[in-house]
Amino acid sequence: MLNTEMVLAQDSEREPVVWDVTFEGNENYSNMVLSEIIATSKPSLLQKTFGRTDDFILNEMDVRRDRIRIVRYYERRGYQNVEVDYEIVDRRKEWKKEVVFKIREGEPIRIRSSEIVIEAEQEIIDEIRSSREFERTAEQHDFQEGSRFQTLRKADAEGRFLNLLEEFGFAWPEVEVLSEVDSLSNRADVTIRAIPNSRAYFSDIKIEGDISVPERILIRETEIKEGERYSRSKLQSAQRQVFNHHLFRFATITVPDQPQDSTLNVVLRVRENPKRSVQAMIGFGREELLRGQLSWQNRNISGTGHRFGVSGRGSFIEQRLSTDYLIPYVFNSRSSYVVTAFGQHRLEPSFELFQSGFNNSLIYQLDRVKTASASYEFSINEEISRNADAALPDTVLNYNVSSLSLSGYYSQGLSREPRGWVIQPFIEFSGTFGESSFTFQKALLDVRRYTNLTNSLTIATRVNSGVIFYDQDKSLPSNIRLFTGGTNSVRGWNRQELGPSRARFDESGDFDGYVPVGGRTMLTFNLELRQQLTGFINNLGLAAFLDGGQVWDNVNSVEERPIQFGAGGGIRYQSPIGPVRVDVGYKLNPTDEDLNIYEGQDYGNAWSRIGIHFSIGQAF
Repeated sequence: MLNTEMVLAQDSEREPVVWDVTFEGNENYSNMVLSEIIATSKPSLLQKTFGRTDDFILNEMDVRRDRIRIVRYYERRGYQNVEVDYEIVDRRKEWKKEVVFKIREGEPIRIRSSEIVIEAEQEIIDEIRSSREFERTAEQHDFQEGSRFQTLRKADAEGRFLNLLEEFGFAWPEVEVLSEVDSLSNRADVTIRAIPNSRAYFSDIKIEGDISVPERILIRETEIKEGERYSRSKLQSAQRQVFNHHLFRFATITVPDQPQDSTLNVVLRVRENPKRSVQAMIGFGREELLRGQLSWQNRNISGTGHRFGVSGRGSFIEQRLSTDYLIPYVFNSRSSYVVTAFGQHRLEPSFELFQSGFNNSLIYQLDRVKTASASYEFSINEEISRNADAALPDTVLNYNVSSLSLSGYYSQGLSREPRGWVIQPFIEFSGTFGESSFTFQKALLDVRRYTNLTNSLTIATRVNSGVIFYDQDKSLPSNIRLFTGGTNSVRGWNRQELGPSRARFDESGDFDGYVPVGGRTMLTFNLELRQQLTGFINNLGLAAFLDGGQVWDNVNSVEERPIQFGAGGGIRYQSPIGPVRVDVGYKLNPTDEDLNIYEGQDYGNAWSRIGIHFSIGQAF
């Protein structure tokens, strides 16, 4: 009895805690949306379980302010007659409180008429109204007839029409959304008033900041020409082009105060990167174990804006040393040319490669989301088979590769985290000019899609396919053939180990595992759910995935080997250098080769079905 009284006394002395927050009567906005706009919040299930509720002490003054916040939220979205009350309800224990907001939304104000008025000469009015840009803006603004009259959308609508007028060369337009509201009938009449004012043309670019490159080269990079008609997108594009140049770490283009006439002066402020720089990077992964890179760059060679660089990178799989020379402006500021000389050594599961050569690449940025490139590469190769039973002369293969490649890159999202579609096509023609030991054509296509289901849950999908067209009698070298499996493809399998393989034997003739042989046709897919644990453990996330794929000898043999699947999960930690990833994959339908079974005898172990992968960066 005494213990019960003591517990009751302790409960009565506890400060009241917001245990739950609920909403009633909200039909047009969900509880999740309304929870985001108020200050009062409730603890999560884990916080309740472990008693971490000190940050959720009830403050009735905050609840009153939240009531006003909800009212303002509705009013700005057209619900002028909204009514909001609140009630604080005791739970089973007196110190646990439930805050209930009771909402009566009422009828919203609807737009009865909407008109766009342009105050300018008739010739200018006709030019603007006849354009596709005007039609699109008129169709997309938020004050259409029949829509809710939302005052918070005024700035958006005004911004749309300001941008429209600036695209037609009017540097100082005026736009105002005017309205007459009939509160009795809940109707509003809207007029969008646009005044273009005078049309402007670029006159002078003033450069601020210490630069080592001649001003003419910097101005050339903007692609702004004197006498050219002003447009907002032209100014934004110029800033991006300068900012993306390797010479500059900071760039802004602004329009200073000046007379609002037909001439327009702009100010370009820049800050250069150091003329010479050294960069070192280090990372780790399941496949490469430890990897590192060291690079040196010398910018603005002889005052031309060109760049020369030397870099070396190494891991337990690959070591590469290269030099490159970059010409950042070829036809225009969107085009660049890079020539590279390189030498490298690779140690793959089925072969060892020594390679040296050069590459010439012309890169063209079509717009912010699309890039295309054309490359020519010539290399001298010495490939050593890692299959111990291979007989000479196949053990060591010397050959040349001379190939022309075309590639593209499209990324729908512009944020740091990928969003929407990402598409990467690649085509290679080898032996076109007769310098190559092998004549073949290779086509690859990588398509990815990232969809946000909630603020913290993303579904990521990828399909990656490839095919090699080759009709000569002799076999293609392993370096040219297609492989799959590993940390960034089909998890559950180790690097390049999914697909056809051949038995390997030691010096005594005993079975020593399987060596992948690759193929000329490949298909893989990935489906991954990524959940961020924001609010519980910062920077931590979980993932669940299903991967699948296969490699075939050629297109005609696709039916001979079924698609194989791997499933599993992983942990992601968002570190300053990128997401640190640990994945565990499980082979769902392995072959005897995958399980290390040879002629009926099992040489595998309990881990043969499992692939463990860790690396920095997402799988795709």
